[in-house]
Amino acid sequence: MTVTDNLRARQAGSAQEPPPAFEALFLVHWPRVYGVLLRLVGDHAEAEDLALETFWKLYQRPPRERTGLGGWLYRVATNLGYNALRASRRRALYEASAGHEALERDLQPDPEATVERSQEQQRVRAVLNRMPPRDAQLLVLRYSGLSYQELAATLNVAPTSIGTLLARAEAEFERQWREEK
Repeated sequence: MTVTDNLRARQAGSAQEPPPAFEALFLVHWPRVYGVLLRLVGDHAEAEDLALETFWKLYQRPPRERTGLGGWLYRVATNLGYNALRASRRRALYEASAGHEALERDLQPDPEATVERSQEQQRVRAVLNRMPPRDAQLLVLRYSGLSYQELAATLNVAPTSIGTLLARAEAEFERQWREEK
Protein backbone atom coordinates (compact mmCIF):
# COMPACT_ATOMS: atom_id res chain seq x y z
CA MET A 1 0.00 0.00 0.00
CA THR A 2 1.46 3.36 -0.99
CA VAL A 3 1.45 6.50 1.11
CA THR A 4 -1.32 8.05 -0.99
CA ASP A 5 -3.35 4.87 -0.50
CA ASN A 6 -2.86 5.21 3.26
CA LEU A 7 -4.12 8.78 3.13
CA ARG A 8 -7.11 7.70 1.08
CA ALA A 9 -7.82 4.94 3.58
CA ARG A 10 -7.81 7.54 6.40
CA GLN A 11 -10.44 9.55 4.64
CA ALA A 12 -12.53 6.51 3.69
CA GLY A 13 -15.38 7.99 5.67
CA SER A 14 -15.67 10.85 3.17
CA ALA A 15 -17.04 10.03 -0.25
CA GLN A 16 -14.96 12.55 -2.16
CA GLU A 17 -11.51 12.07 -3.61
CA PRO A 18 -8.77 14.58 -2.78
CA PRO A 19 -8.54 17.27 -5.42
CA PRO A 20 -5.66 16.94 -7.89
CA ALA A 21 -4.03 20.07 -6.43
CA PHE A 22 -3.89 18.38 -3.03
CA GLU A 23 -2.31 15.27 -4.50
CA ALA A 24 0.29 17.40 -6.23
CA LEU A 25 1.11 19.19 -2.95
CA PHE A 26 1.27 15.84 -1.21
CA LEU A 27 3.68 14.39 -3.73
CA VAL A 28 5.90 17.48 -3.68
CA HIS A 29 6.12 17.88 0.10
CA TRP A 30 5.84 14.27 1.34
CA PRO A 31 9.56 13.37 1.16
CA ARG A 32 10.72 16.39 3.16
CA VAL A 33 7.90 16.25 5.74
CA TYR A 34 8.53 12.55 6.24
CA GLY A 35 12.31 13.13 6.41
CA VAL A 36 11.95 15.87 9.03
CA LEU A 37 9.75 13.65 11.16
CA LEU A 38 12.00 10.62 10.74
CA ARG A 39 14.98 12.60 11.98
CA LEU A 40 12.90 13.99 14.83
CA VAL A 41 11.27 10.80 16.15
CA GLY A 42 13.72 8.21 14.81
CA ASP A 43 11.09 5.60 13.95
CA HIS A 44 9.93 4.93 10.38
CA ALA A 45 6.38 3.85 11.25
CA GLU A 46 5.80 6.72 13.67
CA ALA A 47 7.27 9.23 11.21
CA GLU A 48 4.93 7.96 8.50
CA ASP A 49 1.92 8.17 10.82
CA LEU A 50 2.80 11.70 11.85
CA ALA A 51 3.42 12.75 8.24
CA LEU A 52 0.03 11.36 7.26
CA GLU A 53 -1.54 13.23 10.15
CA THR A 54 0.17 16.42 8.96
CA PHE A 55 -1.30 16.05 5.48
CA TRP A 56 -4.64 15.08 6.95
CA LYS A 57 -4.65 18.40 8.84
CA LEU A 58 -3.82 20.15 5.58
CA TYR A 59 -6.67 18.38 3.83
CA GLN A 60 -9.18 19.10 6.60
CA ARG A 61 -8.25 22.74 7.27
CA PRO A 62 -5.80 24.22 4.82
CA PRO A 63 -4.17 27.50 5.85
CA ARG A 64 -5.86 30.64 4.54
CA GLU A 65 -2.80 31.81 2.70
CA ARG A 66 -1.26 29.44 0.18
CA THR A 67 2.06 31.26 0.24
CA GLY A 68 4.46 29.61 2.63
CA LEU A 69 2.54 26.33 2.56
CA GLY A 70 5.78 24.37 2.93
CA GLY A 71 6.61 26.28 6.11
CA TRP A 72 3.12 25.60 7.45
CA LEU A 73 3.50 21.88 6.74
CA TYR A 74 6.90 21.67 8.43
CA ARG A 75 5.67 23.63 11.45
CA VAL A 76 2.66 21.33 11.85
CA ALA A 77 4.88 18.27 11.34
CA THR A 78 7.46 19.37 13.91
CA ASN A 79 4.75 20.25 16.43
CA LEU A 80 3.23 16.79 15.98
CA GLY A 81 6.71 15.25 16.27
CA TYR A 82 7.51 17.13 19.48
CA ASN A 83 4.13 16.16 20.94
CA ALA A 84 4.85 12.52 20.12
CA LEU A 85 8.28 12.76 21.75
CA ARG A 86 6.81 14.34 24.89
CA ALA A 87 4.14 11.66 25.09
CA SER A 88 6.76 8.95 24.63
CA ARG A 89 8.95 10.49 27.33
CA ARG A 90 6.03 10.74 29.76
CA ARG A 91 5.00 7.16 29.01
CA ALA A 92 8.57 5.98 29.62
CA LEU A 93 8.71 7.84 32.95
CA TYR A 94 5.38 6.38 34.06
CA GLU A 95 6.41 2.88 33.05
CA ALA A 96 9.78 3.19 34.79
CA SER A 97 8.11 4.55 37.92
CA ALA A 98 5.58 1.73 37.95
CA GLY A 99 8.37 -0.80 37.40
CA HIS A 100 10.42 0.58 40.29
CA GLU A 101 7.39 0.52 42.58
CA ALA A 102 6.64 -3.06 41.66
CA LEU A 103 10.23 -4.08 42.23
CA GLU A 104 10.39 -2.36 45.61
CA ARG A 105 7.20 -4.06 46.73
CA ASP A 106 8.24 -7.48 45.48
CA LEU A 107 11.92 -7.39 46.43
CA GLN A 108 11.42 -7.38 50.15
CA PRO A 109 8.48 -9.60 50.96
CA ASP A 110 7.93 -9.44 54.67
CA PRO A 111 6.43 -12.80 55.72
CA GLU A 112 4.87 -11.33 58.84
CA ALA A 113 3.25 -8.47 56.93
CA THR A 114 2.03 -10.89 54.26
CA VAL A 115 0.35 -13.10 56.87
CA GLU A 116 -1.17 -10.10 58.64
CA ARG A 117 -2.52 -8.71 55.36
CA SER A 118 -4.00 -12.09 54.47
CA GLN A 119 -5.65 -12.45 57.88
CA GLU A 120 -7.09 -8.94 57.67
CA GLN A 121 -8.49 -9.65 54.20
CA GLN A 122 -10.15 -12.82 55.50
CA ARG A 123 -11.61 -10.88 58.39
CA VAL A 124 -12.96 -8.15 56.09
CA ARG A 125 -14.57 -10.80 53.88
CA ALA A 126 -16.13 -12.47 56.90
CA VAL A 127 -17.63 -9.17 58.09
CA LEU A 128 -18.92 -8.36 54.60
CA ASN A 129 -20.52 -11.83 54.38
CA ARG A 130 -22.48 -11.20 57.59
CA MET A 131 -23.76 -7.81 56.43
CA PRO A 132 -26.91 -7.26 54.38
CA PRO A 133 -26.01 -7.88 50.71
CA ARG A 134 -26.83 -4.35 49.53
CA ASP A 135 -24.67 -2.79 52.26
CA ALA A 136 -21.76 -5.09 51.49
CA GLN A 137 -22.10 -4.44 47.77
CA LEU A 138 -22.27 -0.69 48.38
CA LEU A 139 -19.05 -0.74 50.44
CA VAL A 140 -17.14 -2.91 47.98
CA LEU A 141 -18.17 -0.78 45.02
CA ARG A 142 -17.49 2.53 46.75
CA TYR A 143 -14.04 1.48 47.91
CA SER A 144 -13.34 0.19 44.41
CA GLY A 145 -13.61 3.79 43.23
CA LEU A 146 -17.17 4.17 41.97
CA SER A 147 -18.76 7.62 42.25
CA TYR A 148 -22.06 8.29 43.98
CA GLN A 149 -23.76 8.51 40.57
CA GLU A 150 -22.35 5.14 39.50
CA LEU A 151 -23.36 3.59 42.81
CA ALA A 152 -26.91 4.90 42.44
CA ALA A 153 -27.17 3.48 38.93
CA THR A 154 -25.74 0.12 40.00
CA LEU A 155 -27.95 -0.27 43.05
CA ASN A 156 -30.97 1.29 41.34
CA VAL A 157 -31.52 3.91 44.05
CA ALA A 158 -31.76 7.70 44.01
CA PRO A 159 -28.36 9.42 43.86
CA THR A 160 -29.35 11.60 46.81
CA SER A 161 -29.73 8.55 49.05
CA ILE A 162 -26.24 7.15 48.46
CA GLY A 163 -24.61 9.25 51.17
CA THR A 164 -27.05 8.05 53.81
CA LEU A 165 -26.86 4.42 52.65
CA LEU A 166 -23.09 4.55 52.63
CA ALA A 167 -22.91 6.05 56.14
CA ARG A 168 -25.22 3.32 57.45
CA ALA A 169 -23.23 0.57 55.70
CA GLU A 170 -19.95 1.91 57.10
CA ALA A 171 -21.42 2.09 60.61
CA GLU A 172 -22.69 -1.48 60.30
CA PHE A 173 -19.30 -2.67 59.03
CA GLU A 174 -17.53 -0.96 61.93
CA ARG A 175 -19.97 -2.45 64.47
CA GLN A 176 -19.47 -5.98 63.11
CA TRP A 177 -15.70 -5.45 62.85
CA ARG A 178 -15.54 -4.65 66.57
CA GLU A 179 -17.71 -7.68 67.42
CA GLU A 180 -15.36 -9.96 65.51
CA LYS A 181 -12.40 -9.10 67.76
